[in-house]
Amino acid sequence: MGAGARRFRLVPRRRVRRRPRFLTRPVDHRLRGEEMKISKQKRWGAAVGLALVASTVGGLAVAAPEFSGDPTSLAWYTGDEATIDDPSRTAVGLQLYDASGVEVTSGSVTAALPAFAAAGGTVRANDTHASLFVHAAQSGTAAGAWPGVQATGTDRFTGEGAVTAPAPLAGRPYVHTAGGYTLADAVAAFDGAGQGSFSGVYELRLRTSSATKGVTDSYASAYVKVTGDQWAVVSGPETSTPAVTQTAATAPGSSYYGKAFTVTATVTGAGSSGGTVAVKYGSTVLASKALDADGVIAIPVSGLKLAPGVRALTIAYGGVAGQTEPSQATRSITIVKAKSATVGKLAATTISRTSYPKITARVTATGVPAATFTGTFTVYDGSRAVKKVTLTAANLGKLTITLPKLARGTHYISVVYSGNSKVAKSTSPKYKLVVR
Repeated sequence: MGAGARRFRLVPRRRVRRRPRFLTRPVDHRLRGEEMKISKQKRWGAAVGLALVASTVGGLAVAAPEFSGDPTSLAWYTGDEATIDDPSRTAVGLQLYDASGVEVTSGSVTAALPAFAAAGGTVRANDTHASLFVHAAQSGTAAGAWPGVQATGTDRFTGEGAVTAPAPLAGRPYVHTAGGYTLADAVAAFDGAGQGSFSGVYELRLRTSSATKGVTDSYASAYVKVTGDQWAVVSGPETSTPAVTQTAATAPGSSYYGKAFTVTATVTGAGSSGGTVAVKYGSTVLASKALDADGVIAIPVSGLKLAPGVRALTIAYGGVAGQTEPSQATRSITIVKAKSATVGKLAATTISRTSYPKITARVTATGVPAATFTGTFTVYDGSRAVKKVTLTAANLGKLTITLPKLARGTHYISVVYSGNSKVAKSTSPKYKLVVR
């Protein structure tokens, strides 16, 4: 073999299908011939290069050509455009089929991929094997640099040992996509990669190979868009111009601390595209809810989210990438201190002159947790304060207070709770105490 000739590793003939190992590096960069493995959990694992693996009788694993050049500096690359092309992408289309040969153009991201992926024609003449990859479309980035993962093994589609396929696939490059993998796996693999305005759009690429020419850098392709838990074949990364939306909102003018209130948002222009509306105070999200199909949504907000005072709210519709633009409205609400109620209970209503009176004081407020009640209790004998104690969060709004000795006669004991920044002041009824 000459010094410039390619070297290929032949894999022994086997009738056991091997499952692929999924990669997170862009497959157009270094492609290496190595057998691929996969964990029992069917995870998409990281690897340093790409391997195309035989999964049929007479299969082979072949070295692929190096990808040369920085995609962002190549002549064919234009940044920040919706139609960034890749010279390796051929005009040959790619279709998905079920086991009976019926074309599939949509489905659930959590269901297994359709049974076969087939190119509409020849990707490279005389190739015998094919493999399928999934790439995350990224706006402003060359398609040749989009990150990708291998989604199938390598199947023989022609000649002895070819994988049996439905009649409509005859004479075309194809690969069997069975194996339990889903587009949800691809979405998870690319989570956090950043897709810009192409969010939710993925490119399926079918590459072919042979023992004499290795793996071609050319591919047949198709685009799919994931929306929620569904996917559908689309014509390209940008399938539509996002619709402009407007958000209007209503909210009560005031509410008590501890009392929940409702903000109603009306989003026009969103249609049935979905999305979420959030009620925010500054950068803090107080509550959120998915937008109804009619564009109107009532969002309950906990009465404990905002401290008393005048609060400016932002009601923000987040939009749906590629479908609807975000929009927002503002409203103000005054949060008033919670109304408190203080009560007391004397340990005894008649005591001797030598005894120390005791009273248990307790403060409450509707919707307010007991630990909120901090401040002081002041006990009065008539109009005269006779004891003041500190109330902490650990007391949970309740204290037993020992009073100083009182003179013989009839006394009227009451307790005043001081209030705090969230709860208003309150005074208990008067309780009759007889000292003999």
